[in-house]
Amino acid sequence: MTPCKLDLDVLPLDSVDMYGEPDRNSAYSLAGHVEVKLTPPTSPLYDPPASEECLLLESLVLTFEGQSELLSPETGYGACRIIEFSQELLQNGPVEVGHFWDENLRDPQRWLVTFNLAVPGWLPPSCFTTFVNGSRKEPEVSYRLSAKATYRDVRPGSSKSLRSMCYGYSKLPSTQTTTSPLATVKINRFAIPPPSHALTTSEFPQYPFHSVEYAGSIKGSSSKIPADVLSKLRVLAYLPEHIPTDCESFPLFIRLRPEDLSVDERKRLLLPKLSVTASQTEIMRSSLSTKYAERWPVPSPSEQPPRRPLQTRRRDVRDFECALMLTTSENAASKTTYSIIPCEYPEHFTLSGAEDGFAAAAFADPSTWVQMRLDVPFCRILDDEKQQRDRGPVRHLRPTESGPLLSVFHTLDVALTCTYDLSTGAEMGVDVATEELRLTLPLSFVRLPRTDARLPLASSLLAAAPIRSYPDASINGVAVEMRDAAFQPASLPYAQALPAYNQLFHPNGMLREDPTPLPRYTRDPKDAEDPPLPPVVCKQTPSTKLPLSSTTAPPELTLSA
Repeated sequence: MTPCKLDLDVLPLDSVDMYGEPDRNSAYSLAGHVEVKLTPPTSPLYDPPASEECLLLESLVLTFEGQSELLSPETGYGACRIIEFSQELLQNGPVEVGHFWDENLRDPQRWLVTFNLAVPGWLPPSCFTTFVNGSRKEPEVSYRLSAKATYRDVRPGSSKSLRSMCYGYSKLPSTQTTTSPLATVKINRFAIPPPSHALTTSEFPQYPFHSVEYAGSIKGSSSKIPADVLSKLRVLAYLPEHIPTDCESFPLFIRLRPEDLSVDERKRLLLPKLSVTASQTEIMRSSLSTKYAERWPVPSPSEQPPRRPLQTRRRDVRDFECALMLTTSENAASKTTYSIIPCEYPEHFTLSGAEDGFAAAAFADPSTWVQMRLDVPFCRILDDEKQQRDRGPVRHLRPTESGPLLSVFHTLDVALTCTYDLSTGAEMGVDVATEELRLTLPLSFVRLPRTDARLPLASSLLAAAPIRSYPDASINGVAVEMRDAAFQPASLPYAQALPAYNQLFHPNGMLREDPTPLPRYTRDPKDAEDPPLPPVVCKQTPSTKLPLSSTTAPPELTLSA
């Protein structure tokens, strides 16, 4: 008799959604089933199965592994192993798997073994390299599950099948192993916006995240403008703490004023122009980042490729290496910066009333500021039309993150053109010094979750918002709105039914204090007295009722003479 074939298949129930910043003290659940399938042999090389089959499943090990791969002409092919751990699913010892086969029934028999893995919360999210027209995707950060079973036949015997006679053996090995195909697991990382009532103190109460203030001043200057004049120019910039990637723009609020300048110095100082640019910088490496390995518990160098190769690689690696014959160094790195601002966005804005500068007497008051409010748009696809016609990978907007092989950063550059009149007496305006003051501010792009797959993305919600044409000439120096509300309130569609665990509890399990607790319930004084009882309505009923039907026999009538 020939034992049946034992197959395995890993069936994860869902993807893993992580929230907030990476945290090594948090973990997320990954549940699913391992399908154990017993299939009778159907090939004529095997003899028919025994009427009763019984296998002893000695071990069933589930392995979770993650890897990062990167492919570029500058760095070549780079790969690293992010995580790998295994868990024995048969905690209580071996399990017998058997079935009684019928002559007319040879359907495979299946058993499901449940699992629940604790996935560390510091893992980077899954991401892909997307090619033009979505023709294919190649993984950059990917995760997989695999299972391995060790089993043996409870009643071993000899085989007299055609295969055993041809190959010269009749005894089957006592212990056998089988491995499941790799099952892909997707890991997402989302940012949860604060509740709407917590955004009342933000500079952008209609945006889903708080505003962050950046204060700056100029220290030292090699320009013709006196350093003591520039050092007294105060600048405040406000940006959202996080920017959703599926949004279309983000607000920018700039406030500036001269401090402790004389009236004559304020007349000489002008701010005629303002320009805004935003960029995405990608740092690609051919090997695991040293800082990343120091911060997170990744496998040791002896477990990294090429010392220990990965089980699977990207499909385009072999073609790329053969075509270009890459000879990059082991620790190669490259840095590329793309503009995320649409090409039709104005290069600069001319402030109306800039010819008067800060000469107004109101600037002697320390509470007087020049305020500029802009709505800065950004693109999701960073390639132009010519690059999109090529069949290479598509450059797109990515979330801000520091990964093992690829790190993505975003910055906003605000350039203020300052002029200062150095001439004296009647020759005012002859000798004018010009200086460009540049502020580089960090941006943080994040992904937002959806509680219901039927709800639209933010991009579809923003499609209904009216967009105004960009001004070509000038903008006022006081509170200018270039676009209507760029984002819907945070209650839809990103309202979470339950917050993340690390928002409710500390790593040691203690309950966090609510920063905005609800007030204790108190009864309204108007309702302090008990309301009057409702009036009682009395209904009269007849003293006797005749039944509509009777199930008893009627009495007999007796006739008397």
